[in-house]
Parts: sequence; structure tokens; C-alpha cells
Amino acid sequence: MNSPYRFMAWVLLLMVPFFGLWYALGALPAAPAFYVARLSMEMLLPNVVDSVSLDGTRMVILTHFGETAGTVLPAMEAGNQLAFPADLRLMSYSVPFYAALLFASRVSQPVERFARGLILLWLLMALGFISVCLKNLMLGLGDVLYTASSFPLPPRAAIALVYQLNTLIVPTLAPVLIWAWLASDAQLFTRFRRTPESHTGSDAEQ
Repeated sequence: MNSPYRFMAWVLLLMVPFFGLWYALGALPAAPAFYVARLSMEMLLPNVVDSVSLDGTRMVILTHFGETAGTVLPAMEAGNQLAFPADLRLMSYSVPFYAALLFASRVSQPVERFARGLILLWLLMALGFISVCLKNLMLGLGDVLYTASSFPLPPRAAIALVYQLNTLIVPTLAPVLIWAWLASDAQLFTRFRRTPESHTGSDAEQ
């Protein structure tokens, strides 16, 4: 595939079935990242997080705190528990996007390359889900999050910045970078590479 226009046409065409499959599978494309984020939240914030569960395509954090008259209190005193959801699809759309880029490149061993890139995307998604959860807890619990946590948490500004990075930039940029790395031997890339011999030949002609 030498033409970049033909490549883009294939990417757009493959996006239709890949995104359709991604939507139909629900939370499955993000399942490994969800479990990593779940274990991380339960282990790092045991005094804050009661449990992390999956509700459809939402990751729901149930805390040890409740709310009464706008005041955050321990759940036993408040008589209720605060829960904070996070949509897994907020970042998992990077999977079908990456799949469309890779398979449109027509590289050798595409399934193996896709699996290698998928592992990297899962790790990035797990970090993204953790940042979303921390942002939700920070906004919902306020200072209680920092006083109750036995694990040193980053400043509020850092949590907000990482959240923005993981929701706005990483899901779109990471698939492109991983694809460019794993498909570097595709004709689309090699077409624009000029060997030293070609440089020498062109200089001699001039």
C-alpha cells in the first residue's frame, strides 16, 4: 500500500466494523485495564474505597463515606455510602482506532502486532481509569480524601492535569504512536525513507 490516500480510505472503512464490534462488546475491550485499576484502587486506598465493581460499561467506586446535609461523614454515621462512576468507554475507544490503523497498514503478522500493542493500550487505560477515579474522589470527598488516605496522594492540580491528559490526549495519541512503532516496516513508511545510496545517486546526477 504505497498511497497514503488509499491507506486513509482503508482506515475509515475499517473503523466502521471495528467500532461497531467495540460498542457491541461493552466493557470487554477494557476488562484487563479495569481489573488492574480495581486492584490498584482497593490496595492503595483501603480506608477510602470500600469496593470497585462493574455496572455495564461503568466502573463504580463505592466508598466508606456517606453524605448528610452536604457534609461528608463515615458511612456508619451518614447512613449511606457515596459511589462514583467512571465510563470505561471514555478511553477504551483507542482499541478500535488502533486496530483500524494497524490492519489498514497490511503488515505481516498483524494479529501478533495487534496483541502487543493492545497490552500497551491496556496499561495506559489502567492509568487513565485510576486518574479518573482519583478525580471523582477528589471532587466528591474533598479534604476527606487526603485525611483518610494512608497513601500519599499527589496534589489536586496534578490529579486534574493527569486526568485531562488521560482523557483528552492519550486515547487519541497513544494508538497512533503505538501503530507507528509496530508498523514501521509497512510500505506506507518505507516509501518515504531514502537510503544513503539514493541520496548519493541524486547528488551525482546534479
